[in-house]
Amino acid sequence: MKEKTVYYIQLLTLSFNWILAISVTTWFVNLVVISNQVKDQQTASLYISVFAITVFWILAGVLSYVFFSLHKHAHEA
Repeated sequence: MKEKTVYYIQLLTLSFNWILAISVTTWFVNLVVISNQVKDQQTASLYISVFAITVFWILAGVLSYVFFSLHKHAHEA
């Protein structure tokens, strides 16, 4: 495969990862808001939301860091 093709496939995958992180965040925030509106017990939904949102954002950040670091070092070499 050509180097540009691999770069664009990796960039597309990284973009999908960020879209997933933002979608999960929006979904969980919506679940907590709905739980509040129906006066439901919020402890479980809130703890799961905080944990899941944190995990998805950290994974997206780490993948972005690795992606851009690898490509920066590839251009320096």
